Amino acid sequence: MLTSLRTLLVPTCFIAFGLLLWPSPAAARRKDDVIIMKNGDRLTGEIKKLENGQIYIDTGYTTSPIPIDWLQVEEVGSKAVYRIELSNGNRLTGVVTKVPAQAAAERDFRIQSGGVEEDFHAFEVVGIQSQKPNFWRQLRGSINLGSSFASGSPAQMDFSATATYLSTKYQMTGSVNSTVSGSSNGEKTNRHELNLNPQLYLSRNAYLGSYIDFLTSSQQSLDLRTTLGGGYGRYMIRSNTKNFGWLGGLVYTVEKYAPSSGLTPRQNNVEGLLALGFDWNRFNYFTWTTSFQVFPSLTQAGRIRTNLNHTFSLKLTNNFSLNFNVWDTFDSHPPPNARKNDLGIGTSLGWTF
Repeated sequence: MLTSLRTLLVPTCFIAFGLLLWPSPAAARRKDDVIIMKNGDRLTGEIKKLENGQIYIDTGYTTSPIPIDWLQVEEVGSKAVYRIELSNGNRLTGVVTKVPAQAAAERDFRIQSGGVEEDFHAFEVVGIQSQKPNFWRQLRGSINLGSSFASGSPAQMDFSATATYLSTKYQMTGSVNSTVSGSSNGEKTNRHELNLNPQLYLSRNAYLGSYIDFLTSSQQSLDLRTTLGGGYGRYMIRSNTKNFGWLGGLVYTVEKYAPSSGLTPRQNNVEGLLALGFDWNRFNYFTWTTSFQVFPSLTQAGRIRTNLNHTFSLKLTNNFSLNFNVWDTFDSHPPPNARKNDLGIGTSLGWTF
């Protein structure tokens, strides 16, 4: 059954994320949003989003939305409804307007929501996302394809994809990663992972988070590790260019090892959870993302597991990027015939949506 799961995982990932991107009917596209720059330049089109310190507008005569430095924008006018995220953690939905700072006593960004108007400083606005007509069009994410080298194996082919849904009360993030390689002697190695991280906001910067993970790894003689749990988390840094947060709690794991591992085929454990996440963006040039999870066992004395993932992305044209990845899965008490570390580095070409 596990072999069938591995065989089907990769094509299933392609199909699932293909469905996410399948075009759906939508209302006629707007082209009446206006951006006026501090130097007097004027752009008309459809404002798509504000993220990483840049606001994106689709003018209709370019192949992709144009990124513009948010702090160089003098005025913004739009009739559309957006989801707005502020640096203090507030999340609002409404119509946005930006006016010259001198005319607005420095509070130059106005949000109209539910008949109420609120004014903010432009630098307090961390993100703006247009409200799409259905769930599928509201998703944001990326698809990546490339190659890598992992410890103890030849070059490998990699596929990964992520998708995030945002609302004013919660967010849901899912990702899939699949690595497959073979050698001239017929030996094959593989690593497949499915991860889900729903978050329910409690306040501006606090949330309840879940950690759901399914992992297979031939390097660690692991047929399947199921990890279920969650806890309490907070965002410590939130700005146009940097985000940092943590999640602490408990997880329950069920591990099924290969018969050749030398361990009991099935093991159940209760573990602590400390997860850290950091993002650093430099306008339209690069993105640095790091995630790190520590799982100290509460039922196996002295055992500790960790997951580490680094991604450095150089942004190209038309939502494409060149990615450099480093990852490591560590287990202080691995099977006798397996490695403590499943370490790898890789490169991939990615596309964001």
